[in-house]
Amino acid sequence: MKSQSLLPAVVALFCFVLAAVLSTAGPAWALDCRQDAQRELQNLGVTAEEISSIRYVEKYNPAEQGPDVLGVRAWIRLKACASGYLVVDMTRSCFVRQSYTRGECRREGITAY
Repeated sequence: MKSQSLLPAVVALFCFVLAAVLSTAGPAWALDCRQDAQRELQNLGVTAEEISSIRYVEKYNPAEQGPDVLGVRAWIRLKACASGYLVVDMTRSCFVRQSYTRGECRREGITAY
């Protein structure tokens, strides 16, 4: 009987700790889209050997309303590209919106901007 009376206090403590951890983790922790970006690269036929570097950048909302972070972009430097990037643009839920190249980087079958 005594353990049942402690249950609400334990649940409340757990919720408080969980909220504290999530609030200090920040949006980068919440938007870990690396696996989705890797899957998109596989779909595009890009191998790990072709990649020089990958940088993930969060897209912030400039408006006061709505979420602070709108999504994330993976900027991939390909060894075959002297300059420019292959970009994988994703939503907050890591859904791939589109993939495209920037600068002097070109790859067959991928839109270039």
